[in-house]
Amino acid sequence: MQYKVLSYWEQQSFDRSYDLIVIGAGIVGLSTAYFYQRSHPKARVLVLERGFYPEGASTRNAGFACFGSITELLDDMKTEPESEVKARMVRRYRGLELLRNELGAGTIQFSATGGYEIFDDQSEYEEALAHIDEFNDWMAHSLSQRNVYSADTAGPYPAIKNRLEGSINTGEMMRILIKKTQDMGVEIRFSTPLESFDDESLVVGGGIVLRFKQLLFATNGFSSRLLPDLKIQPARGLVMVSQPIPDHPWKGVYHYDKGYIYFRDVDGRVLLGGARNIDFEGETTGEFGVNEKIKDRLLEFADRVLNLPKDWTIDYEWSGIMGFAETKSPLVKHLQGRWYIAAGLGGMGVAMGMGLGKEAASLMSIPV
Repeated sequence: MQYKVLSYWEQQSFDRSYDLIVIGAGIVGLSTAYFYQRSHPKARVLVLERGFYPEGASTRNAGFACFGSITELLDDMKTEPESEVKARMVRRYRGLELLRNELGAGTIQFSATGGYEIFDDQSEYEEALAHIDEFNDWMAHSLSQRNVYSADTAGPYPAIKNRLEGSINTGEMMRILIKKTQDMGVEIRFSTPLESFDDESLVVGGGIVLRFKQLLFATNGFSSRLLPDLKIQPARGLVMVSQPIPDHPWKGVYHYDKGYIYFRDVDGRVLLGGARNIDFEGETTGEFGVNEKIKDRLLEFADRVLNLPKDWTIDYEWSGIMGFAETKSPLVKHLQGRWYIAAGLGGMGVAMGMGLGKEAASLMSIPV
């Protein structure tokens, strides 16, 4: 490959040595840069993003400000210690709190609707009900929040309400986070793919060599492409938005089937997504696209459970790429030399992203 020769001005005015370079301009990468720059105002910080928009899930999620339905938490405890599940729930709640405080609840259009887990199986509902006191005790002891979960109804179905959950505008969240990060003094370069890297420098498009003192991979579901030894798997998720449906009853945010199916109101439309558990193997991919098996499951759910009008249609349809570590708990740590990782958010990027970024920034608090 023939690289262009840099001009005198480029070499003199654009010093290409940074205290921190972050790979990935999603919520974790931007939050890390934001908090690091705030703690070290004289540092030179750069965020590199291969896409025109942040790729992955940060601008492609469903906008749920949630931290755990009861059946999801119970399902997690089948394979993980209770202490880890509890700690993750607290981490999610604190992450949402941090997000609202830093960006402004009004700015990101946080709507405190409460979150509803609906049931069409009475035995499953009764089993979940039996654990309400247990999880309310968790919230009271860990977060001083009382009576978080309660029995309720949603449409024609029995439900369990989480009074602390809600929704956000994902696009506004990311737009404001980008602006605040830039205002802090961080450089952000979009459409800048990483070509290669070593212990002290990296090469981006056009053969530009950038040196760093610290390098953070905030690449979530794409991490294994750069660091194949890391045990972070990609996981694709499908989201659809209907045409406007006047007077539909599903106002708020809802979960079903251990949180695998989720739906909410968006501007008089119904947003519907998930069902990844129908085909885990097929959705363990970093390629965008639509799995027809999963789409059919969501359409069947919309017709049978949500009882949407027979003539309803899909106006928008997209996929996002999440990242899963060995558990649903994320990976934030020093890798080797000057490299660090903050990834594997387990499908809870909105709840955990900013908090994880703050953790990563603290981990790298002293430049090497």
